[in-house]
Amino acid sequence: MGRGYKPDMRLGEQLLNDGLVTAEGLEEALEAQVVHGGRLGTNLVELGLLSEVDLAKTLGTLHNSAFASGEMVPDPKALELVPPNQADDKELLPMRVDATRLSVAVVNPHDFTTLDAIAFKTGKRVVPVVIPEFRMNQLLRRYTKAFRPLRAIDMNAVRPRPKPGSQAAAEIAKAEEKPPDLMSEEEFQSVYAQALRGGADYEGDMGEEEVITGVEVVEALPELPPIPMPTAPVARPVVAPPPAMQPPAPRPVAPPTPPVQAGIPVAPLPPVAPVAPPPMAAAPVQRAPEPAPTPLTFAEAQAELARSTDREDVARTVLRFALGKWRRNLLLSVQGSLVTGWHGMGPGVREAAVRRIGVALREQSTFRLVRDTRSHYVGPVRRDAAMGVFYKLLGGGFPTTAVILPLLVRGKVVHLLYVDNGPDQLTPPDVGELMILSQSVGRSYEAMMRRRKSA
Repeated sequence: MGRGYKPDMRLGEQLLNDGLVTAEGLEEALEAQVVHGGRLGTNLVELGLLSEVDLAKTLGTLHNSAFASGEMVPDPKALELVPPNQADDKELLPMRVDATRLSVAVVNPHDFTTLDAIAFKTGKRVVPVVIPEFRMNQLLRRYTKAFRPLRAIDMNAVRPRPKPGSQAAAEIAKAEEKPPDLMSEEEFQSVYAQALRGGADYEGDMGEEEVITGVEVVEALPELPPIPMPTAPVARPVVAPPPAMQPPAPRPVAPPTPPVQAGIPVAPLPPVAPVAPPPMAAAPVQRAPEPAPTPLTFAEAQAELARSTDREDVARTVLRFALGKWRRNLLLSVQGSLVTGWHGMGPGVREAAVRRIGVALREQSTFRLVRDTRSHYVGPVRRDAAMGVFYKLLGGGFPTTAVILPLLVRGKVVHLLYVDNGPDQLTPPDVGELMILSQSVGRSYEAMMRRRKSA
């Protein structure tokens, strides 16, 4: 079920017990998690069913840990204490440092191996502060240049939903009968660029007593397990200089004669065994590039979809089938009024560029037409600034025609499948097998949802 599955189950139970979500809301978030990934809390906040503050407090209760929420700005001196690649790999970020203590924002405050290693390396007591997953992703994008896929929550596309039956709920329902206001292209691009950087700049005052600026923080509780610290100075390893600069080897020196006091020899102290430091995070290993994906036949793709256990299986199967027929193949995620890149395959299609795609669903846009009609589209794509950026990220220009299919789960468009044959090329309209496969995608997701909820 992926990293974070068991904590998600505990989180759902705690939120239900505290009355912060309903059983129906929790079920909706579990379904969204199957389709869009991420942790349960991220999906609850994204759906407007839970506030970030309530999520952070509940995480603090579950982990018996300090917690934080909201915009955060780390101390540059703290950032220097942990390498960016380690912060990215372990999903943590140093936030505050003083003479004896280092506060570290974390997703998992029980990764004691990593926290102990940081404590040993810095010589400070490490205080883990748990924060929501989506907030950590934003911080890692901004301060370690890490890659994290964009979501609707990163684009401020979240509208809180009050409990059914309340006056506020009735007012929102009435307001939703009107067409939503659309951002201008300039406004969208500004928010999009801000999301890629990891959030808005924070210019607030940094109080000395805060663990993390601009957020609510509960200081570390007494029940938190103590972090073992070295009790005596430990000799640090010395890196030998290159051979050309090595000094001549020193001559062996005889051991000193034990001192004599009042005619009584004093026995020399026994040798001190070296203290082994706790294991540090291993340096990133350069992995061999994965082999290029091979196309699947229609029958093979259907069989693979029937065996899918998560959303990544679904994506690989659909794209490998499309790879045998088209040059540029993309799966896009649809969340509210936003389309974001998920996966891509084909000559010249770069996965890193695909995941930087963010397109607002505007009036008269081709993507919006497919989303609203829930029907496939074959033809030229409307040329506007947003689609110009889309094709720039694909590494080429507009095709003469493209094919876009909606992938539905329980009647709701959750993905768009985009295929074309490259810049200025026609795309054959024969998409019968692709349409049948898209229906199998919906059934695969529903089977995964049933398994997830039964667990």
